[in-house]
Amino acid sequence: MSAWGRRGSGAGIRLPRPRVRIFRPRRWALLLAILAGLAVAADLFFPAGPFPPRRKEVILVQRGESLRQISGELKRVGLLRGTLGFEVLARVMRLDRHIKAGQYEFALGTPVPALLRSLAQGMSGLNLVTIPEGLTLLEVGVLLSHHLGVPVSAFDSLGHDRAFCDSLGIDAPSLEGYLAPDTYEFLPGTSPEVAFRTMVAKQEEVLRRAAAGRDSLPLGLSLRQLLILASIVESEARLPSERPRIARVYLNRLAREMKLQADPTVSFGMGIGPRARLVLRNLRSDSPYNTYLYAGLPPGPICNPGRAAIEATLTPSPAEPSLYFVARGDGSHLFGRTYQEHLVNIRRAHEYQAAAAALAESLHTADSLAAQAAERGSQAAGRRPGSPP
Repeated sequence: MSAWGRRGSGAGIRLPRPRVRIFRPRRWALLLAILAGLAVAADLFFPAGPFPPRRKEVILVQRGESLRQISGELKRVGLLRGTLGFEVLARVMRLDRHIKAGQYEFALGTPVPALLRSLAQGMSGLNLVTIPEGLTLLEVGVLLSHHLGVPVSAFDSLGHDRAFCDSLGIDAPSLEGYLAPDTYEFLPGTSPEVAFRTMVAKQEEVLRRAAAGRDSLPLGLSLRQLLILASIVESEARLPSERPRIARVYLNRLAREMKLQADPTVSFGMGIGPRARLVLRNLRSDSPYNTYLYAGLPPGPICNPGRAAIEATLTPSPAEPSLYFVARGDGSHLFGRTYQEHLVNIRRAHEYQAAAAALAESLHTADSLAAQAAERGSQAAGRRPGSPP
């Protein structure tokens, strides 16, 4: 057979087709897993997008809210684009049941792990309400109203509700004196009832611990009488070191059946606050709280005393014979055993106050002259050479 014949006979042979590579399912699964992982990582570490605005959002987590409700609130304010990553990570970190109620402030773009840790840790110091020592019931109500967003009138009316006082075991017409100064974690919108119950319970704890292990209180006082006297000490004392001395002076006067003659009780009875300044005619104002007119303790506390004032009243200075004291004007007091010493101390206090006022006036004058000289100097420096003065 010729060569042409051999070539011709080969024309009927089919050549194998090239094999088409089919993408295997395993590779598809790997690619999808990678994409899903990247999506989850983006949700966790860029929850508000790659370039979120520079601002902060506030959220309120209420007691009893579910994880889904919390994540929904985070999404609503823009801290999350999706809730799945947040909810899954919360369960993986076992924080889903440890998120605490409170008001929180977060910057947009805060990673989800950081959000969860903050929510589990609880409210920060910016959300705490601090009640200083010596505030009256009205002043406490104003402070709570500002922080909690509840009308002042709601606190005032509840604080004078006799039925509410009875429910707390307080045999008094108001909660004056029974609200412990302290720092509290109150959510915005917390009801006055919840806030007052918490504070009264704290004050009862303070009294109970202070009186623990004692057979009796000074002069046989009851706990309520102790609280009344502690409120006077709180209103009088400016220096912590003087609280026990002032407490002893009042106990000395009570033991001798002398009138307390405490200025803060007079101003409280006048409705102007226990630390208001008085003039001589104020001491004649007729009020059951006026201890210049009426002997013994006033009908009730005049402010809400703190732990230190209560403890000072329970453990006053043991060797303090004084029966009088007068303010020097700088926060301290001069103490006297007799009325004659007291008159001398009053004269010394007036001299000290006059000297302090004169010094303050001279310093103010010096500052004014220095400021005028500096102003003239700056004006002179600002003139061009050769310009008229």
